[in-house]
Amino acid sequence: MQDDSFSRSIYYIGMAVIGYSIAGYLILRWLRVDPAILFPPCRLYQRTGYYCMGCGGTRALRLFFQGHWIRSFYYHPAVDVAMLFLCVFLPSNTLEVLTRGRIRGLRIRPVHLWILTGIMVVQWLIKNGVFFFTGVNLI
Repeated sequence: MQDDSFSRSIYYIGMAVIGYSIAGYLILRWLRVDPAILFPPCRLYQRTGYYCMGCGGTRALRLFFQGHWIRSFYYHPAVDVAMLFLCVFLPSNTLEVLTRGRIRGLRIRPVHLWILTGIMVVQWLIKNGVFFFTGVNLI
């Protein structure tokens, strides 16, 4: 039963993020604000040349929504994995809410978030390892 409350919390958080993202996008368009102002360059990368675990995430998300999934995966694989999972999770749980449980939605367990964290750590280690040993920046 704990998995149900965990999944439900993730569902509501996901729906709130989508709502706030859409509202923010519309406000930025209406005010004609350049989104680059809100997403400054990574301070860790600027100061050290090494990537943080989130480096490439914004580019990956933009590329994902433009349909360039392979390039998105290259910049930050966790973005593609999370987005594909959410494309199934959110609609299935919306159906569960609308049908009052007659249609059961996909469940998220804490292990799923650990797997996603593992993907982020591995890509971070690979990108920084390549830079450390070869001097080549991958993104």
